[in-house]
Amino acid sequence: MSTDTGGPRAAGLRVRKREQTWLAIHAAALSLFEEHGFDAVSVDQIAAAANVARGTFFNYFDNKEELVVTYGPHEKEFQRRLMQQRPDGEPLWESLTEIILGYLDEFEAQIVVHLRLKAGSPTLSRSGRPMTERLVADLRDWARERHPHLAEPEIMLIINVAVAALGTAVHYWQPDQPVTERIAAVRAMLARAGSGLATPLTTPA
Repeated sequence: MSTDTGGPRAAGLRVRKREQTWLAIHAAALSLFEEHGFDAVSVDQIAAAANVARGTFFNYFDNKEELVVTYGPHEKEFQRRLMQQRPDGEPLWESLTEIILGYLDEFEAQIVVHLRLKAGSPTLSRSGRPMTERLVADLRDWARERHPHLAEPEIMLIINVAVAALGTAVHYWQPDQPVTERIAAVRAMLARAGSGLATPLTTPA
């Protein structure tokens, strides 16, 4: 009888097991944060509520803050898929708009939880989401490959304006605002910012 534990099926099971543990720790933490406040909850309490060892917690998260500012075990891969799905030849601003809206469609609920917890925590008030420097760097690398005709300063100008538009809209989200209105506010802010950036600058001859 074979005892081989390798192969795609075993790898898939390990990935699912890891995701389940991530989600269990994340759910337990958010429940504690909502009940007691972020600053009052310890890593030991989170590990106990998730029924995992303290060491297991640190296999998945570097600290408590990461539990709030990371929106899912698949977040990074999802971001990459959004970039890869944009069609060749699409203007950079249009691509960024759809990437951001696709990201919000997936993670809007988690962002709202982050904002609510952030409002009640001096520690979290210094966190910089909803889009991280890492994601901006990933967007830069992707844009360089997709738009080699654009100079890097222009690429970064467009990315930074798009991220600023998102951050501005999210800053003014209201706790009782319907999801559709939140997304519409971001779309409107992106459209407003993009009205002067949709056409690339021409380079002097």
